[in-house]
Amino acid sequence: MRILSLFLAFFFLYAPVVSFAEDEQSAKEGFKEVHEGMKKVTKTVDKNAKKGWKEVDKKAKQDWKAVDKSAKKTWKKAGEDIKKKTKD
Repeated sequence: MRILSLFLAFFFLYAPVVSFAEDEQSAKEGFKEVHEGMKKVTKTVDKNAKKGWKEVDKKAKQDWKAVDKSAKKTWKKAGEDIKKKTKD
């Protein structure tokens, strides 16, 4: 869905430049301006995606540590239970 949105954004930004360009030079300038604008947009989107990924990764690591800690406790408890039952 995001790719389609980006494609439509490119299309709507480039279409007016092409259709209203009076000569080749102004069309080139228009494309250049639009290209620079899209560079800024993609850098901003990329920067926000990296921030979001860092938060998600941090939360996943915390969850993984909690699960790992719980599993270790459970295995330890199971080992102790087995030892108790086999001693009797």
